[in-house]
Amino acid sequence: MEALSPKQKEIRQLQHDLLQTLFTQSPRQCPVAGLPPQQQWLSTRQLANAVNVGVYRARRLLLELVARQEVIVTDGSINNSLRWYPTALLNGGDNNGISNKDAPGSPLTE
Repeated sequence: MEALSPKQKEIRQLQHDLLQTLFTQSPRQCPVAGLPPQQQWLSTRQLANAVNVGVYRARRLLLELVARQEVIVTDGSINNSLRWYPTALLNGGDNNGISNKDAPGSPLTE
């Protein structure tokens, strides 16, 4: 495994922080109704503010997480903002807010 550059480490850390925020602040699934309403998912601005980055940078980092299937995003904007939900919380898997991909030794924590 090749060493990460300082910029790559920063990106990984920001993505880790975004995932942690999603896990801790996202509404949990209802056993009967399934996914919470998309209006309750966290917005790009809420996530950007939580990790102290700009909205456009947060959006780009989140879209990378979508490509890795760690986050799902609304098809369109809700109140002029995309909404985000962590895939680790799907199927009722809470894991106390920590996904298997976020466990020690995962690429996001190295």
